[in-house]
Amino acid sequence: MLRNVYLKTLRDSRKSVLFYSIGTVALGLYVTLFYPTIRDATGFTDFLEDLPEVFQALIGDAETYTTAEGFLNAEVFSFMGPLIVSVFAIVAGTAAIAGEEESHTLDQLLANPISRTSVLLQKAGALLTGLLVLSVALGIGLVAGSKFAGFDLSITGTAQAIVSLYVFGATMGLLALSIGAATGRKGLAGGVSAGVGIVGFLLDTFLSVVEALEPARFISVFYYFNSNDVILNGINAAHLLALIGITGVAVAAAVWQFGRRDVSV
Repeated sequence: MLRNVYLKTLRDSRKSVLFYSIGTVALGLYVTLFYPTIRDATGFTDFLEDLPEVFQALIGDAETYTTAEGFLNAEVFSFMGPLIVSVFAIVAGTAAIAGEEESHTLDQLLANPISRTSVLLQKAGALLTGLLVLSVALGIGLVAGSKFAGFDLSITGTAQAIVSLYVFGATMGLLALSIGAATGRKGLAGGVSAGVGIVGFLLDTFLSVVEALEPARFISVFYYFNSNDVILNGINAAHLLALIGITGVAVAAAVWQFGRRDVSV
């Protein structure tokens, strides 16, 4: 009889975790190995300062961009990193409960002597473990790439940025899992979660350009992830706790709704 849903879920997702991890290592190596080209480019700072304000919002301060941490902040932690972990987390989250329900295997799983709450929480634990592997892989790629490229990289700042990225990915993934568990609809879970991420990115980027609207950035999930440029300035504890709080509320609501609704067979 099946009791350890956590290990089974990890086993079933091992190839996905492996390939995504290879991708994050490759991203870390590529960006760090490319950085010396930017650092040594003559007049590059002046070029950045002449860009339109909306593009400067994407890359950050021109002077900071040519530093190792500033470059990684713009190229990894402002777009590519969140994109990769979001895609992995949302796909895994939608498949966890709603995916099994739509493929008509969830009823077989729940026929085992295990509670629905335990199934949901073990699925969530497997998702978080997969994200942890991806996050560590990205850190390895960044540190190894900086060593190969011959420049110093703040280990503390990088580690904090990785932690913030991990919590962001967990928020997106558990949001997808929670919506799927509460509704049984994989498409809805994926669509809403992806929408939260995409709209959040656009809002955080463009509201930061319009000074009068900048206070409204708090409605974006990206604001809590990296609005203070974590790799440069460290983790904002309040923002991190906000993401954890959002995730906790979503999971608690999913546990309640999943435990009381009829599952499709």
